[in-house]
Amino acid sequence: MEAYMTAKEAAEYLKLAERTLVRLAHEGKIPGVKIGGQWRFRRALLDEYLDTLASASVASAAGNPEQVIDAPLTEIFSVENVIPDLEAADRAGVIHTMVEHVTGLGLVNDPQWLEAALAARERLVPTAVPEGVAFLHARRRSPDKFPQQFIALARSRDGVVFGSPDMGRTHLFFLLALRNDALHLRWLSRLAWIVRNSTRMARLVDAGDAEEIYAAMLEASEALPTSLRPTGMAAGR
Repeated sequence: MEAYMTAKEAAEYLKLAERTLVRLAHEGKIPGVKIGGQWRFRRALLDEYLDTLASASVASAAGNPEQVIDAPLTEIFSVENVIPDLEAADRAGVIHTMVEHVTGLGLVNDPQWLEAALAARERLVPTAVPEGVAFLHARRRSPDKFPQQFIALARSRDGVVFGSPDMGRTHLFFLLALRNDALHLRWLSRLAWIVRNSTRMARLVDAGDAEEIYAAMLEASEALPTSLRPTGMAAGR
């Protein structure tokens, strides 16, 4: 299983000063979690951070970044966004099912683009982590492709082989469609914090239906540490 990196190891990996890394993690700009009072980081999520920065640099020539409010989970996630019993047996099936679901909810304008973009992102670097979770997203934010930002969640009781570093099965699939890079990274950090706890993870995997999964997510979001709670303020690029 992929081990957590210490702040020193992660700083060396990102070529940042350790103090800078800890500040960015505290602000929710780099995905990390506190374990026993010490910051810890997953290499897969740090790779996602680097990829997001690369995407942002390409888009920077388009002008001023869109300002988006860092809102609570209830504004971007609903019980309708939950697929409680995912029947897909492989990566392509998971992606297709989730895209079909959010399209049916009217959350996506171009489902063909989204399905292709999610598949391309997984080919680049799989988004699954050893906790049994994957964080699906398009490499580019492309907010014109969906009328409102959202997070969706699919649960597979049996699990799907989805490219996790430990070769284990993935049970929870989050689909993030957020307006800009800053908000994407903040919610990535929050979701990583939620699922790293074995009790919270077990509750999501064992929940009876979509309502129970939704309730578990809301309860977990309300328990976020101060450093990770939504600010209600504009999230920059």
